[in-house]
Amino acid sequence: MAALGRLLLILGLGAMLAACMGEPVRDFGSSADTRQLNDAQQRRWHEAEQFDQRLRNRGLLLDDPDAQAYVQSVMDRLFPEFHGTIKVHLARSSELNAFALPNGSIYLNLGLLARMQNEAQLAMVLGHEATHFIAQHSLRQRDSIDDLAVFGTVTTVLTGIPLSGQLLALTAMSGYSQNLERAADQGGFRHLIRAGYDPRQAPEVFRLMREEVDALDISQPFLYASHPRLSERIETLTQLAAQPGTPKSGRIGREDFMAHIGRLRGRLLAEHLEELDYKRLILILEDPKRRARYPAEADYYLGEAYRLRAQEGDADKALAAYRRCVRQNPDFAPVHRALGLYALRHKQPAQAREHLRRYLALAPQARDRGFIESYLKQLDSQP
Repeated sequence: MAALGRLLLILGLGAMLAACMGEPVRDFGSSADTRQLNDAQQRRWHEAEQFDQRLRNRGLLLDDPDAQAYVQSVMDRLFPEFHGTIKVHLARSSELNAFALPNGSIYLNLGLLARMQNEAQLAMVLGHEATHFIAQHSLRQRDSIDDLAVFGTVTTVLTGIPLSGQLLALTAMSGYSQNLERAADQGGFRHLIRAGYDPRQAPEVFRLMREEVDALDISQPFLYASHPRLSERIETLTQLAAQPGTPKSGRIGREDFMAHIGRLRGRLLAEHLEELDYKRLILILEDPKRRARYPAEADYYLGEAYRLRAQEGDADKALAAYRRCVRQNPDFAPVHRALGLYALRHKQPAQAREHLRRYLALAPQARDRGFIESYLKQLDSQP
């Protein structure tokens, strides 16, 4: 699956921007205001709804009702006056990104959500994105879009979805002007405080992002995959948290966050493996400190990454990683498959038989059951 963070949308925005230059742009105060849209807002709202529908139809959203409901509850806590209007959608993409559309749809990538550590950090990201919608930044953005646009250029969305029209999702995904991003930080921070969250967590989520961006040498021009933007965001939020009168504590919500979101960290590693992105898996998981943020089966994914890279010494590294996984999570079925196939390749029939049988016992509905059974049949026929 192509990552949602790699999205680029249509840039032909000139005519619509010119048409709405004279229309006043007012912040939404509540859901009631969204029922009184001007012509430019109505056009963008309609285009955003079409975009929402295409993502749903392509199966690009994360199917996890519990995580979805939890994240939406945090948004509703931040913006109760927009309950039912601002809707959070979880995307399967492994990229570090989130963005807001002109109709109040907020998209949060698995890659960003799974890297957070607590609810307060989640609230900061949601508050930032919701502020873009409430302040109608897609209508306020002028110069940077004109600079970026090559009118009439059509690019591809997600897994090759061509979008025409004049949706300002490019800005939503790649970031607004410096002033508008700063305003979104400030708005998100105010709502973070209003909802009772710990302001000290506001910059922390972006420090985590910057650490990984630097480690992975990410250079994609998206909002949460850019070192300069992350650095400025950290500086802004650190200054806001240090202002006189700002609370020095508040809700962090680590337990609730981990209860609803923690398991998605394993899902993220599975996405990276499905994408055969072994470089990212190795860069994330080779560092023991970073690996400790992921579930016990992280060592399995590290072992698979070594196997895919297949450099000198990687077979031994893969075996060591598989064995660490078995010690920490002996009932994780995929690692027994990996160990069984490793033993098979290295002519260790007893170990191969043991692990492959264990794999089928733990995953009786495995899609490759027939494949594994054929190996077991060959092993059982040997003297």
